[in-house]
Amino acid sequence: MLGIVVFNFFVLPALTSLFGERPGINLLYNLAISLLLLAGVLALVRHKILQMVFAVIVALIILVRWIRVLFGVTWLGGWDIFFSMVSALTFVVVVLGHVYKEGPITSHRIQGAVAAYLMIAMSFAMAYFLLEFHIPGSFQFPGGAMILNEQSWRVFYYFSVTTLTTLGYGDILPVQPIARSLSMAEALIGQLYPAILLARMVTLHAQTRHPKKDE
Repeated sequence: MLGIVVFNFFVLPALTSLFGERPGINLLYNLAISLLLLAGVLALVRHKILQMVFAVIVALIILVRWIRVLFGVTWLGGWDIFFSMVSALTFVVVVLGHVYKEGPITSHRIQGAVAAYLMIAMSFAMAYFLLEFHIPGSFQFPGGAMILNEQSWRVFYYFSVTTLTTLGYGDILPVQPIARSLSMAEALIGQLYPAILLARMVTLHAQTRHPKKDE
């Protein structure tokens, strides 16, 4: 799952920049999202009832996305973004629950914590995208207003990661009150998450691999 998240965040935007906005890149992006959703259901949700409920939600998300992509149903765009945000938030909760379950701290749990960190960025990116979709002008972009299209997710992923890591180049600015509140919340999470969760996970993993001997 971590590999799919990394591919979605870092490889796909680079491919789009190199080859332009081509249908093949959009298809690849939608396939990556579909694989991410399916991987989450198969790998993380073990309870049968929850697995069935989550599978129905994932099927609905994939159905809405592919109908919008294949048939050009523009009014489904807002629902597509909303369902993507909900699914990303759900994955964060499920992954962290999996990471924190009883048992030794392993490298797989640390990878899960990293994946959850990136999924938090994805959740906020979808929230920013949804806000700009419904309230145009919520963000100030270099060169003036941005016309939303199939590739707009790249811009919000970029802004979300720079906000989560508190890098903040300043090229994109939240100007709407809700956008500012979301940005502040993400910046706080970006500071607290590594300090509290990831540092603790790595420490416990090291203690598990090198337990102290009784004196």
